[in-house]
Amino acid sequence: MNTVEKVIIKNFEGVYEPAEDSWLMVNHLPFFKGSVLEIGCGSGIISINLAKRGNQVTAVDINPKAIEATKINSTKNNVELEIIEGNMFSKLKNRKFDTIVCNPPYLPPTDRYNDPELSLAVEGGATGTEFTLKLLKEANNFLQKNGSIYIIQSSRMSEFKTEWSEEIIRQEKYFFERLSLVRFFAR
Repeated sequence: MNTVEKVIIKNFEGVYEPAEDSWLMVNHLPFFKGSVLEIGCGSGIISINLAKRGNQVTAVDINPKAIEATKINSTKNNVELEIIEGNMFSKLKNRKFDTIVCNPPYLPPTDRYNDPELSLAVEGGATGTEFTLKLLKEANNFLQKNGSIYIIQSSRMSEFKTEWSEEIIRQEKYFFERLSLVRFFAR
């Protein structure tokens, strides 16, 4: 078990365990209040931290094991989350959020992950950017006016252009990649 800011997370087989990218988001997301949507909640560490800050959090994941992990971890931490099993925005028709957060799958496919659930959590498409580009393309329909999207990006992703304005909140370098917490907002 890992503890961060009085948050206890139990890890589950078939669910992405909090790693450098998760901690970057947990430790460096700016403080904001309101309705928050997390796409790809995994263990629930990000959603739980945001709920402990006083936000109303909706956590979504396509992996049923991640949904179960988030339910158990949110109960362990005495926070209330709305937890939905679904593919990105598919179960959120006509809803808008103040903030969207996502630690997306961002790696190009490799032979390294022989577990389909883990590859779903880390591989973001042929160039590593496809998941993030799809999220950014659809996000405007689910974001309140003047809302922000916070996403982890990796130096291992292919570069991409988007119509969103961007601001790097924090970068950290590791021996294998550079991770960035990036805020996207309307121009």
